[in-house]
Amino acid sequence: MYGFDAISAHNGWAMAITGVLIVMSGLAVLAFVISQLHKIAAFLEKGVEKRSAKRQAVKTAPKEAVVPKPPAFDIDEARARLKPLVAELGEPFELTNLYELANSVELPHVHLSIRSLRESGVIVPTGEDRFVWRD
Repeated sequence: MYGFDAISAHNGWAMAITGVLIVMSGLAVLAFVISQLHKIAAFLEKGVEKRSAKRQAVKTAPKEAVVPKPPAFDIDEARARLKPLVAELGEPFELTNLYELANSVELPHVHLSIRSLRESGVIVPTGEDRFVWRD
């Protein structure tokens, strides 16, 4: 037996239709998955963004501010250390010269010392960027 008679005798038509249905259903499922792929990608990205946002929130959680204490400062000590330097410069003097001289002898907190002495009235401006020492 050959031809269509052989196909009919051995359930060939049923197997052919079943094969076509399997292939078509597989292609339909594949087409559906591809058409919905953007939703799957958005869902996965949203999960990644949520996780990274949680990590950022943990990393950027506000911590208690630690304010360092200002260094201990004694204005009388600053006056005692800077007065010989002012005598060496002569009066009236420029603050830049006093600052450079104090740095050259490695005095601590030179800016703080000069500013405090100016605010307390020990170093007084005379005009034209010149200052004098008052006790």
